[in-house]
Amino acid sequence: MTLSLEELTAALTRLQQRVEALEAELASLRGRDLSPSTQLARRNAERLAEEVRRRRETTPEPEEDTDIDLLIDRLHDLALENGPSSGSR
Repeated sequence: MTLSLEELTAALTRLQQRVEALEAELASLRGRDLSPSTQLARRNAERLAEEVRRRRETTPEPEEDTDIDLLIDRLHDLALENGPSSGSR
């Protein structure tokens, strides 16, 4: 299949437009366009996840969970349910 110069130019222009659209979509997914409250919620979810991991590593038996441990676990679950995958709010 041989394309003329005009056809190649048009195809390259379409590709460039598509790349620009994908870059804009990627930027929004990375959080550049998120509200400050959404960004804070995501950071807090990460902090909760890290605290859960830290406590699970230091606690030998899950039966030894305290009320605070259980509360942190529940907050972590809620943060994941309402986190980045549920869209921006």
